Amino acid sequence: GLLGVATGDVAGKGVPAALYAAFASGTIRSRAFERRAPADLLQRVNRTLRRKSVEGLFCTVAYALFDFPERTLRLANSGLPHPLHYRAAEGRASALDVSGLPLGTFDGVSYDEIAVALGPGDAVVFFSDGLVEARNGWEEYGEQRLLRGLEVHAALPAPALGERMLADFEAFLGEESPA
Repeated sequence: GLLGVATGDVAGKGVPAALYAAFASGTIRSRAFERRAPADLLQRVNRTLRRKSVEGLFCTVAYALFDFPERTLRLANSGLPHPLHYRAAEGRASALDVSGLPLGTFDGVSYDEIAVALGPGDAVVFFSDGLVEARNGWEEYGEQRLLRGLEVHAALPAPALGERMLADFEAFLGEESPA
């Protein structure tokens, strides 16, 4: 009845950043099996990354634990853009405001955690800054465009919602959407 979801982004490029991302991802996966609360998981992952510190590398992660029997979401964040929550009962989407310092940057960091009640038809969208900061010429894709897209397409089943939002993003960039 529990599902953990992690979305992240690593600072840097090339082989060092890819290796750091793989190490961070593996650490998150191994800690997730301990069934820790999201804030506790991020704190422990941060501690592990600090012990294996690599100068100039860090990552941002939003980690959520969906509890389907309880219809709740518990969320902690270490610097990723705030996930979006579409509330079907209201027909509106908003950001889940929980912040924290990037993983691997400082020792002794603790993380905040929020609990969100989920209703029938609700949707939660995780994304990195690369999506909202993408440009088509001078115009930035932006969080407001993402919010509007979520509100417009939220009634779709989850796979179709993801495909539609990705197609909207690709259309903004002027790219062909896969068939």
